[in-house]
Amino acid sequence: MISLFPYDRISLATLGSALLAALASWSSVGPNVAPLRGAAPDDFVTAGGWINGTPSGARGNFGLKAGVDSTGAFIGSLNFVDHDEQLHVKSESITSYTVVDATTRTFTGTARIDGVAGTFTVTVSDAGEPGTADTFEITLSTGYTASGTLQGGNVQLHAP
Repeated sequence: MISLFPYDRISLATLGSALLAALASWSSVGPNVAPLRGAAPDDFVTAGGWINGTPSGARGNFGLKAGVDSTGAFIGSLNFVDHDEQLHVKSESITSYTVVDATTRTFTGTARIDGVAGTFTVTVSDAGEPGTADTFEITLSTGYTASGTLQGGNVQLHAP
């Protein structure tokens, strides 16, 4: 038994169970703050380039930075253009950032999609230097998706 206050006693097992339950139920500690599991502070990715994996096969250009800063807040921006669809996505906020594996990161956010409010999910992989096997994938709340191996450019992971 441990004493938290002069008149309160709680067993370590009870305290541990309550703490584990609370941690399991919290996906974040507030808006734009990193989840308790996943990315460490100062983990981020930068990328720029183009893919041919758009619905029409036309070039899709992108530039991005996303991650978690030293305080645990999500940071970043995304800009994506599908030239054939004349689609332009410009992020407004990054709402999550997840370490998928040693070379892959997924992040989500809010954006203006051709000027209209929407959301996005992006997954990038830093699979070769410089950019030889890197991949980019985007899914929009409109149902639009594009993905592929970079035809030019680079994804660079900056892990702590």
